[in-house]
Amino acid sequence: MRVLVTEGRFGDADPLITRLRAGGCEVSVCHYRAGICQALAPGGRCPLDHPGGVALTVDVRGPGADLTAREFGVICALRERVPVAVVPAGPGGETEAPAGLEGRVTVTTADEVVDACTSALRTAASRAGTPSE
Repeated sequence: MRVLVTEGRFGDADPLITRLRAGGCEVSVCHYRAGICQALAPGGRCPLDHPGGVALTVDVRGPGADLTAREFGVICALRERVPVAVVPAGPGGETEAPAGLEGRVTVTTADEVVDACTSALRTAASRAGTPSE
C-alpha cells in the first residue's frame, strides 16, 4: 500500500513514517529534506504520478486552520481523488481540518491510520493467498 505523507512543519511526520514503513507500507513524501516540492525540483516527479498511484494521503499537522506550504500536497491529493487523513503532530496533540477542506478530509489519529493501513495490507495479502504476519 502506497501512502503519501505531508506535514505542517519539517520533521512532524517522521514518527508516523517510521511506523507506517514498519507496518509494511510504502511511504512517499511531498518534499525533499530541503523543503522543495518533489514535482518542482529539477528532474523531480510527484509521488501522486507514481505508477499504481497512492492509496492514501496523510497530513501531519499542528493546531490551526491554515495550510502551510509544506501541506499543499493535500490539495494535490484531493484533486487526484486520493483520500486524505489529517492527524495531529505529536502524541496527544490536537488538529483540525484545514480551512475550506472540512468534509473533504478525515481528521483522525496516527494510531488509527497505522491500524487501517496494516489491516488493508493483511486483507490484500489474504486475498492474494500470501501469508501475512
